Amino acid sequence: MKANMKKAFAALLCMMMCLSLYAQDKSGSVVGKWSYSAPDAPYGYQEGTCQFKENGGKLSAVFTISGSEMTVGEIKKENETYKCEFYVDGTDVYLTFRQVDKNKLSGNADAGGMEIPVVFTKTANADSAK
Repeated sequence: MKANMKKAFAALLCMMMCLSLYAQDKSGSVVGKWSYSAPDAPYGYQEGTCQFKENGGKLSAVFTISGSEMTVGEIKKENETYKCEFYVDGTDVYLTFRQVDKNKLSGNADAGGMEIPVVFTKTANADSAK
């Protein structure tokens, strides 16, 4: 009986550790500072930084492109896809992206019918990005 209890306890302990490790892998948040690359974008817009922020459960962002800051007031999450819309130099831009892993986002920007692939790489977590 004692041997069975030890085995059951060991199995339960292993299962709890596996679940906590699994949760850590999936818990990467988009909140923090990211650099982005969009090689197919028009000149001056191919790279920059983005600071994703969460306030009251709502996600927003501040993009820095060629030294200029642009705020995106709301980013919506539908299933595993993030979506937002903003206006840049007379053009509506629709950005959709997904979190590939805790340090990488990948998506597309639709700027006036032009599909532009965009890749984000995390440079700082939310705590260290403040």
